[in-house]
Amino acid sequence: MKFDLHVKKNNKEKEEFYEDMLPTRDIALDLLRKLRVSFNVKRHSLKVAEKALEIANKIKKVKINKKLVEIGALLHDIGRAKTHGFKHALIGGKILRERGFPKSLARICETHILGGLDKEDAKEVGLPERDYIPQTIEEKIVCLADKMTAGTREVSIRKRFENWFRKYGRSKLLLKSKKRVEKIKKEIEDLM
Repeated sequence: MKFDLHVKKNNKEKEEFYEDMLPTRDIALDLLRKLRVSFNVKRHSLKVAEKALEIANKIKKVKINKKLVEIGALLHDIGRAKTHGFKHALIGGKILRERGFPKSLARICETHILGGLDKEDAKEVGLPERDYIPQTIEEKIVCLADKMTAGTREVSIRKRFENWFRKYGRSKLLLKSKKRVEKIKKEIEDLM
């Protein structure tokens, strides 16, 4: 499945045209199935989508692309079809780009890990050295909803990071990420 309509437009016009072409919920779920994303990851993604839409619906001060939030949340862990390490975010973005989906959707995959990663963090975890920090409100909503969803359970940011600190230690990376997620949460709450 590839969104390629062979429309005669320049590159900028094509990019803007395709940005509006998000898959439906059914197409997103079908893609997870076709790529054999595990049952647990699919259940998690459904819960993240539910939480992300709950957050998006509370925001009143800015316009939110709720379809992008929903589909981005459903597909944020699509890279877990190949790996469960940090690279799943990058692989997820690549999977979506290769299928012709909008870059806004791929960016949600690439920026949801932890609270986003800066160049230093990316290098530390073995990703190409660039920023993977959520920038758009939709990227931030999905990132936050993911951090507030452990498996299929809703958890506080404090609890989520306490679990990671117990499992991985109070690393500089996790401490930075916790601050980023708390900042994203505050920014979103200020828009409600």
